[in-house]
Amino acid sequence: MSILKLEIRLSEIAPTLEAFRKNRKAALEAISSVMRSAISTTINELMKAEIDVFLGQPDQSDNKRNGYHPDREYVLKGIGGVTIRTPKDRKGRFQSQVVPAYERTDPRLKADMAILQLAGLSTRTLAMISRRLLGVEVSKDTISSSLDLLAGEAERWLTRPINKRFWALYVDGTNFKVQRRGSTEKEPSLVVLGVDENNFRSILAIEPGSKDNVESWRAVFSELKKRGLDGKSVRLGIMDGLPGLERLFKEEFPGALTQRCWVHSMRNAVAKAPARLREPFKGLAHKVMYATSEDNARRAFQDLETAMGGDAGRAVRCLAKDLDSLVVHYRFDQKCWVALRTTNAIEAINRQFKRRTKTMDTMGEQTLEAVLAFTALRLEINWQKCRIDSGLYNRKKIADEINVIEATVAEMALLN
Repeated sequence: MSILKLEIRLSEIAPTLEAFRKNRKAALEAISSVMRSAISTTINELMKAEIDVFLGQPDQSDNKRNGYHPDREYVLKGIGGVTIRTPKDRKGRFQSQVVPAYERTDPRLKADMAILQLAGLSTRTLAMISRRLLGVEVSKDTISSSLDLLAGEAERWLTRPINKRFWALYVDGTNFKVQRRGSTEKEPSLVVLGVDENNFRSILAIEPGSKDNVESWRAVFSELKKRGLDGKSVRLGIMDGLPGLERLFKEEFPGALTQRCWVHSMRNAVAKAPARLREPFKGLAHKVMYATSEDNARRAFQDLETAMGGDAGRAVRCLAKDLDSLVVHYRFDQKCWVALRTTNAIEAINRQFKRRTKTMDTMGEQTLEAVLAFTALRLEINWQKCRIDSGLYNRKKIADEINVIEATVAEMALLN
């Protein structure tokens, strides 16, 4: 359908070209202004025709036109701000479908803003971009509310049916800032990452709940089963040291073992070691962590205990109480050891979430859900290219583990 018609008169070409020669930016702005005026006229004419059609219906025989609502600016994608005059009727029955009442921004533009927000741009940056690109600043409230358009899709993805078998589950939690009734609160979120039968990772759940509450985890596991997770296929759970979580996991998945995260355990143990012994302690603990078998790992721990027991007894005992859970990964395929001995994979998800939400001062629950789902989906696309038993994955993960532990040691040194 053609609505606009462009006419160029030969008598006007020469001065127009001269205007471009003198100041191209000013000439382009003049043309844009003319285009915005023409589009404004076109939309207003459409709405005039729209109300005429509406009043011509049999059930509107007692109704008539009644002037216009106050002029308002409407931000159109690719065009910028145009002036809208919405006609009204005496009975107040007319609702324009061309530009709905109180709509201030083209929904296509709001969808684009939502995608840019999800990609990491802050509302402040987007407001600035809208002013530069459209000639009118879209309000921060409009930009923030744009994510509501994607809330439904986010919820559908986060609650999608589980139609694969998963043999390992990483479980961990984190906190995000959420705005409620004018105040900002921390919203705990529980995250479950699965490893399927082909050794690819996939995010299975991001649920609200206290990460330090065992019963919250029970509800998450129950929901996963309702969505199709085969509990009999789960053979391993990788987690931190939340009291009671290992017992709960084995209740929910009777055939599974539990692996404690080396990074969490090392963080706790290093915190209890004297500063002068942290480097030697770490080196000996690495021999346990990177042993070639479970037996060798236990022998390496005995060496650590002998070397450090007298001067770093608290640190050694801290590691000793977790040892049986720390060496469980040795009972699985050796190619998967690197991926299974820490919750680094799920920690990486949490870091990505926090990096993304750092640009957003506060957010509502629906916005949080959309942001988390989008970030998780981006990560998942990359994960489908790399199996956890691939050599490339293992080399990178070893480097990541060492970096995390080094950072932990440095952090604890600063605290002391």
